[in-house]
Amino acid sequence: MKDDSLLDDLREMWLLADPPPPGLAAGMIATVAAADLDSEWELLVLVRDSADEPAAQVRGLASARILYFTAAEGWSLDAEIDGDQVRGQLLDFDGDMGSVEVAVEARDGESVTSGLDEVGFFAITAEVSGEIRFTVSNGTGSASSRWIEV
Repeated sequence: MKDDSLLDDLREMWLLADPPPPGLAAGMIATVAAADLDSEWELLVLVRDSADEPAAQVRGLASARILYFTAAEGWSLDAEIDGDQVRGQLLDFDGDMGSVEVAVEARDGESVTSGLDEVGFFAITAEVSGEIRFTVSNGTGSASSRWIEV
């Protein structure tokens, strides 16, 4: 492919013109391992946000915002924000639902947490405004979404 050839040429040029210092790769691997950044890669990825879609043509006060996240482990989180109510469900999670907590966190450090019922539903009452994120935690780790403006 053209792109592969171009990338190979660029790589060769940089290796000749400005080679990396000896031990750089090993040092970076050690730094990342020491900082325990593995958890940073376990992010919830926002795959659907109703704010990015055209408004539905329905009667009534359709003010709820729907967010859908996926995690690398294969599970997903549905969340609905409607005023001061945040409701949702954890789907396709292969662990003990009783050990899982969902938190809605604000940039100012305020956080409201809820456990899940036996089928993965949660409900949180919280004033959500500004930037928030969702964090799903269980006994073995946690995953957070990016910050979302609400």
